Amino acid sequence: MHPKNLFPLFLIVAFALIYCATPVGPTGGPRDEKGPVILYTEPETGTTNFENDEVLFYFDEFVNRNSINNNITIEPDFGATYSTDWKRKRLAIKFEDPLPDSTTIIVTLGGQISDTKGNRIGTPTVIAFSTGDEIDRGIIKGRIRNADTGAGETTRKVALYRSPIDLKAPYNYTAETDTGGYFKFSYLREGTYKAFYFDDRNRNKIWDPENETASPFEIDQLELAKGDSVELGTIYIAFEDSLAPKLQGVGLFSEQRLRLRFNDDVVLSDSASITITDTTGVFYSEANPLYVQKDEKNAIFAQSDSLLTASRTFELSVSGITDKAGNEVISRTFRFTGSDQPDTTAQRIIGVETNSGLFPTQPYVIKYAANINSRTLFDSLVVVEGDVSFDDWPNLAFDHNRLIIPPQEQWIDGVNYQFLVWNPVTQRRALYTPEIWDNTELGEIEIAVMDTSAVADSTTLPVFHYKLENIQNELVYEGTLTDVTTITDLPPLSYLLRIFKDENGDGIWNKGTVSPYTAPEPFIIRKSVKVQTGFTSQVTIEF
Repeated sequence: MHPKNLFPLFLIVAFALIYCATPVGPTGGPRDEKGPVILYTEPETGTTNFENDEVLFYFDEFVNRNSINNNITIEPDFGATYSTDWKRKRLAIKFEDPLPDSTTIIVTLGGQISDTKGNRIGTPTVIAFSTGDEIDRGIIKGRIRNADTGAGETTRKVALYRSPIDLKAPYNYTAETDTGGYFKFSYLREGTYKAFYFDDRNRNKIWDPENETASPFEIDQLELAKGDSVELGTIYIAFEDSLAPKLQGVGLFSEQRLRLRFNDDVVLSDSASITITDTTGVFYSEANPLYVQKDEKNAIFAQSDSLLTASRTFELSVSGITDKAGNEVISRTFRFTGSDQPDTTAQRIIGVETNSGLFPTQPYVIKYAANINSRTLFDSLVVVEGDVSFDDWPNLAFDHNRLIIPPQEQWIDGVNYQFLVWNPVTQRRALYTPEIWDNTELGEIEIAVMDTSAVADSTTLPVFHYKLENIQNELVYEGTLTDVTTITDLPPLSYLLRIFKDENGDGIWNKGTVSPYTAPEPFIIRKSVKVQTGFTSQVTIEF
């Protein structure tokens, strides 16, 4: 083809690419971190006697058109089919079938919609219009929070069924939580409704009890009067991890040093142990779990007490190693071959065990990369107590790879301590300045529970279970109470308090079931419960 004839073809292809692609705004200037904003819609929310066949959204900037996919909801579910059309910053949703008569129709754009730089709109946008003379005004609202952190769960979807309720059919309405975990169904007709949260993994709008988790609200079914507003309250959803981690591989760096790899992040408990046998099951050696690898938390380094020679095959089993959810590693044997590589691990400091301060009698513990087998770490240690330096600090001890620095009876109130600890890999001392909590600095928390649902003449007080965690998510206290309890000797930090009413007496928080319906046991999280020196922080929980 002659070059002159290629030019019109080039224009056609270029035009098609420009027309179909997502337009991109101009570059340069301050970084854009704000999501798109809908300036106005056609029709406006509240419009009645709607007769058109399309709904228009006008944005303030160019939108990533791919983010619209799966983020348009039309309710109630009357089997609407539609197509979308873009004209620069305007989105048109065109209905391909006639709309039902005298019906309030709700069109929602989800919070996952983003601009061309990936900034999300955040809060779902809802418009409602009616094909009749009147628009429905009923409201149902609530909140979803995380049962571990207390934070609001964003972009979670709540299903709403209208009577007659058939859980085997698609739900009639859905609402999406905003950044605070709040959701709201608007423009609802009067009637009987049932709402619950579930993870619609296959996006078929039908809850699959065998494969999709679900959580009910405190109300099973509710009656919504014309134009009324009903509050469902707050539910806490727990993302249960009941799968035990598995040991996937054992690697030998030397004739004593092992690396254990798991299929999930793991945690070492005080009782963690590794046992090595020969292939007939006869005990051969213990291996000390040293530490979890910092940049790969699914790997543990360990050191065998005996040499694992290359000419032999061994079997290894573990216990006391869990994932973050507390599921213990499946204890099964894993076969591996020894090594003739001498252990040349460079001894170095891995870190400290305590980051939130020390109590007066609590030792300071430093972890090393390998078992401690040299007096150098003891002889080179310097403890500075106020203005006095000690190079012969008494009662030093070690446990495999842990250097233990105990107080002399107890750390002295009001005195600052510094530890100069030898790091063999740098051939220098590392400085640690722990915070030590004096008895005069400690405070306490008084927890009072008010149960408004309790029967006035009941002789049995309800039991509440609580857990108190520090800022490192370490468990500080847990227990039960019936009305008021005081937790003493707490460092002046911020804490997270979880508490639930044990209605069935099994000691476990029960999140309820959707079908058959059982209500979730009352559960509350208080974040940032602050303890001040010498004071009692009072926390009142009302169920």
